[in-house]
Amino acid sequence: MTGRTRRPQVPVAQRRAQLVEAAIAVMRREGAWALTTRAVAAEAGVSHGSVHYAFSSKEELLRAVLAADTEAAAVLLTAVGVEGDPGEVLTRAFTAYADRLVADPDTELVLQELSLMGARDPALRPLVREENDAYRAMTARLLEDVASTAGTTWDAPVEIVAEQVLGILFGVAATWLVDRDDDRLRRTLADAARATAARLRTGAGA
Repeated sequence: MTGRTRRPQVPVAQRRAQLVEAAIAVMRREGAWALTTRAVAAEAGVSHGSVHYAFSSKEELLRAVLAADTEAAAVLLTAVGVEGDPGEVLTRAFTAYADRLVADPDTELVLQELSLMGARDPALRPLVREENDAYRAMTARLLEDVASTAGTTWDAPVEIVAEQVLGILFGVAATWLVDRDDDRLRRTLADAARATAARLRTGAGA
């Protein structure tokens, strides 16, 4: 017996969740480019070795950060539902995105920074592609459910409509992050929701 008090061991899943939160906190405060495993360890109040025990690399940690974002987006879309007029459903979805953006702009800024960094960083690029693909799949699924519930079809392949929707959402968000014009943001997305719903077709092709 040495008399040394042994700290209780934290389950790996719990530690990983803690480190993901710490990584987001570091990037929200200092920018995505400032992320290091040492900065995450300091933020979480754990040893540097604890970070590398939970995540084999910074890239694996960032994969978990991006996965947490897509999981949150999936929860948001599930809450929107597909009941009602297609224009109302899409307005609810676009409004939910705007609400999330306005409530937590720093996290959205981190995600946009990571996306741009992925265009230059070969190690980060596959992670950003994975998140983009997850968003594409979620958005396409929502659009398919909207069309099916309404007994209609889209005027273009659903994956193309989904890509255009994401381009609108992320593009408008990037502009808002600079201007912070809430009224313009909400009016733009409301109009985009109506315009997207107008692309649904009924009749023989539905």
